[in-house]
Amino acid sequence: MKMPGCAVRSTRCAERRASAHGALRTAHLFLILAMAACTRDQWQRFPSPDDVVAKVPWFATMHHGLAIQPYAIPSRPPVPGTVPTTGAAPELHIDNDAELAQLNRMRNPAARTSESLDRGQQLFTIYCYPCHGVAGQGDGPIAAKFVAPPSLTAAQARRYSDGYLYALIRYGRGIMPPYGDKVRGDDRWHLVNYLRLLQDTRK
Repeated sequence: MKMPGCAVRSTRCAERRASAHGALRTAHLFLILAMAACTRDQWQRFPSPDDVVAKVPWFATMHHGLAIQPYAIPSRPPVPGTVPTTGAAPELHIDNDAELAQLNRMRNPAARTSESLDRGQQLFTIYCYPCHGVAGQGDGPIAAKFVAPPSLTAAQARRYSDGYLYALIRYGRGIMPPYGDKVRGDDRWHLVNYLRLLQDTRK
């Protein structure tokens, strides 16, 4: 037979357990809502398992090893002879007077052979023809619907040095976009050779 006091205590204990369970469920629900409301930025700032592992001495040795970590920039210097991504050619621009003098002294290293002219014609047809036309007169198919470019065979263009034309191809000028990322290395000189051929035929 249960005593009345015991029944009261049992009821109170059950109420406390129910209250504790209710508070726990409320805390879980609040945590879920808080996590769902986090932005991507906030979510990414939460500690990851890797961060926890890095705190353990044995694993930290592996975490901070000599291997380059993902997305890390290696601090090793380049080996001798490495060519930069911008290319080995010097950065010379036609709108800088000091650099312009250097450009005008540059000599075209590509001999005007039939192979060079053929390659120059290929490049001209791909990149120059749409605006400048077949003969470089500024009458390409785009010119009729856009701003007509100057003739590449006019007296002014013939006075440009090979280095000037080289830089013009590489960096562009005015509304002409740069083609240095498309026409690279000796191909620029082959294109200069072909431009000279067009100019010679218009004399």
